[in-house]
Amino acid sequence: MLTEAIESYFGWINERHSIYLRRRSGAPAPWTTDRILQEFKFTNPFRENDRVTIWMRENWTKPNNNRPHGEILFNCCLFRMIGTSEFAEQHGWAEEFNPARTKELIQTRIEKGLRTFTGAYIITNQGLKAPKSEVVVDHFLTPIWENKEALAQIAAETQSLQKVHEAMGSYRGWGGGGFMSYEVVTDLNHTPVLSSAEDRYRWANAGPGAVRGLNRILGLPLKKGMGQPMANDYMTKLLSTAPFYIQPHVPLKEVDMRTIEHSLCEWDKYERVRLGQGRPRSIYRPTLLTDTPKGAVE
Repeated sequence: MLTEAIESYFGWINERHSIYLRRRSGAPAPWTTDRILQEFKFTNPFRENDRVTIWMRENWTKPNNNRPHGEILFNCCLFRMIGTSEFAEQHGWAEEFNPARTKELIQTRIEKGLRTFTGAYIITNQGLKAPKSEVVVDHFLTPIWENKEALAQIAAETQSLQKVHEAMGSYRGWGGGGFMSYEVVTDLNHTPVLSSAEDRYRWANAGPGAVRGLNRILGLPLKKGMGQPMANDYMTKLLSTAPFYIQPHVPLKEVDMRTIEHSLCEWDKYERVRLGQGRPRSIYRPTLLTDTPKGAVE
């Protein structure tokens, strides 16, 4: 691993979290002297500090922590497959799942121009020629509802993020690169379903951006492929070096493999700008945390 690259990577985590703390304190913009971080939008190193996730914890999962584990698992899937607090607030927690109602609500909101699906990631139809509401509900969510107890049982028996991620990957809409199932198991790690996950500090699902970030740290060609076992080996080594680079204002105990993986992706975006290799799709528009639109990602 290249020491200079590791220092830059953890430097990004330190500075991006400083921005979050300065914003939260009510200090006026700009919250950094870094021109790239001033101009372009980068998400927080810690997913738990993103506005949508904060809303989800406070209004979705925590009030329902006493519900059956299969129900919790399904509702995490429901929330992330749509991805906005506006939709979730209108839909409400599903103790029983009514596919027709959910489809109608999605379609009605879309027709009225109301914010429904998140813009933070793309939910594709996976080649199915049907309205998005039908694809998401009938093909992606209903099978999870029907098998929620079996998935919850896997979680109970293994307390493994990776094992539940693998199990969910066998369902349409949740497999492939595993992005959506990764979002859900990360949520489940903050619920009774997977709160005792034994691999929080040993496993993460390395996406394409994280692999590019690892290639930068290893001094390898950016497009070089990397399997999940190897990526996890390298991410675990990065995590082990965190105490030497993380500054005191960053909560070190919260730096887990999800933080390492996600920050690799965001740091790769940062390096693309710095090195003239590309630009992120979103420009940063400074607002105080209290001014951020509901459902926005910080």
